[in-house]
Parts: sequence; structure tokens; C-alpha cells
Amino acid sequence: MPTRADAEALLHEFTQGDALRKHGRAVEEAMRAYARWFGVTDRDEIERWGIVGLLHDFDYERNPTEDTHLHVGQRVLRERGYPEEVVEAICSHADYMKIPRDTPLKKAIYACDELVGFIGACAKVRPSKRIADLPAESVVKKLKDKAFARSVDRSYVYGGAEAVGRPLLEHVTFLIDALKPIAGEIGL
Repeated sequence: MPTRADAEALLHEFTQGDALRKHGRAVEEAMRAYARWFGVTDRDEIERWGIVGLLHDFDYERNPTEDTHLHVGQRVLRERGYPEEVVEAICSHADYMKIPRDTPLKKAIYACDELVGFIGACAKVRPSKRIADLPAESVVKKLKDKAFARSVDRSYVYGGAEAVGRPLLEHVTFLIDALKPIAGEIGL
């Protein structure tokens, strides 16, 4: 298994944009939190969950379409020695890949990706622009406004909460709390 440093180098090799790098870092932290929530205690396994989050969109900047995103990425990951469990989990975050979300790892990446991005968008429109001042209820309310952050697929957000078996408000609260310690690092 490549290290976290290897994963970050791969992300930076394929992703030049700061926003997408920060998104990967945010999802990494959310995944670590969900690993612990699901009862993972082994450090290496928590690291693996984090790497799935960090790399889930690593090829998106170069391959932004359903025909290329993740199709190219999975080949690169396999060439770089990532275990099949990691490759499959990363690919499972997109519905169009049609990979069953049959493990807690796959359910968590699906639950974290779109919602982490949406939480970031919600924080940026707050007067303070800080996640520390973002009520979970505000995020849930903003989800109903189709014009706000319209690129976020709401079905992924609702489906993600269902996949991890949590009420939406509880899931949103959990992710906000997971991101607060790295707020400065991810610009929130």
C-alpha cells in the first residue's frame, strides 16, 4: 500500500487547482472520522480510509467527464500499486461506475464527497466565512435551494446519509465537526 505521502504526491501530480486539492483533503478528514465512527481502530486502516478520501477525485481535473473520470483514475491507481479495495472504493463514489456500496468504506466515501463540498459552499456564504459558525440546520435548509451550489447532486447527499444509516441532520453535524480541526488548512 502506498503511503499517505505517496497519495498526496499523486493528487498534486494530477490536480493543479487549489480548490480540488482542498476538497480532497477535506474528504480525507471526513473519511478518517467515519472510519472511527464505523469502529475502525487500526491506524493503518484509518489511514487507508483517509487515502480513499484524499484521492477520490485525483483525476477529475484532467478527466472531468463520466467517460473519463475514474476510468482513467483506476488504471493509474492500479499502476501505482494501490490495493483493489482502495481502487474499488474510490470508484464507488460515482453512481455511473455502478459499483455496489457493500462495505462501510464504500458507503462512507459516497456519504462524504458531495456533502463535504456542499458544506464548504455553505460556510463560504456565511458572514464570517467560517465553518465554525455554520449551523447544520442551515446546511439542510440550503439543500432545498436548487439554485444554491447547483453542481452538487442532492441525490448523492440524501443517498449518502441513508447509506451510512444516519438522519441527514446528524450526518451534516458529524461532517461539520470532523472538518473544524482542519478549517484553516481547507480555507474554511
